[in-house]
Amino acid sequence: MASTTGPRVEVLCQQAGEALAERAARYGVADVLARVVAAASRGNVPAADLDLLDSAFAEHGIDHLTRAYRSFQPWPGARNVVVTAWVCPTGACPRVATDKPPSCHLTGQPFRETTVEL
Repeated sequence: MASTTGPRVEVLCQQAGEALAERAARYGVADVLARVVAAASRGNVPAADLDLLDSAFAEHGIDHLTRAYRSFQPWPGARNVVVTAWVCPTGACPRVATDKPPSCHLTGQPFRETTVEL
């Protein structure tokens, strides 16, 4: 199960890559990003580190680095649909893929297969 910071880790994971690492170094928070990656590998990222990343990037005009602009609410009512999906390998975020098995952009670990009731 994803930690309380899971949704924020999901947003960060989707943006991870060389550009993120380069900007983190430029903005003086490369060590914080490294801690986040290590913590994601263990499955629990501290909110304080995500807050530090958000603040550092916001100072340079990049708002909401770890926060989504919209949210998802499932439709009410009974569901009988079950799909195969792939989930975060460490449980650090709630990211789910249904089209192919991806890898975590933060840790490089392959996602694990599961079934999801819709």
